[in-house]
Amino acid sequence: MLTKILLTILVIAGAWFLLLKRTRLIQPQVINIADKPFGSSLWRRYLLTGIFVVLGLGLLSYSVWYWRDQHRVVTVKIVSPNAANNGEYRVRKGDISDSKMVTLDGIHIRFSTQERLAIIETD
Repeated sequence: MLTKILLTILVIAGAWFLLLKRTRLIQPQVINIADKPFGSSLWRRYLLTGIFVVLGLGLLSYSVWYWRDQHRVVTVKIVSPNAANNGEYRVRKGDISDSKMVTLDGIHIRFSTQERLAIIETD
């Protein structure tokens, strides 16, 4: 959730900066080169570019980490009050939801509210 909020703020800030730059280009202005410091616009441009690159790399690395975590294979042990229905299954982390899971073999398993899940991470 926090990632979505930060990404939304990043997109809004980027659009805002582009619109400011566009309105400056549309309005004709008389610029005295001697009055304007040369390095300030370059500094601002490189700083904004650097910030966007760092945020993009951070978002990309988080996405790759999340994808790898969701595809990690774990062993799930279903423990039910009825001892005859216990079982162990190998599933991907992302395939486990509130009331069902899909094993590596493609078997869809639904469990009741009385059953408990024990997730054992394997390397």
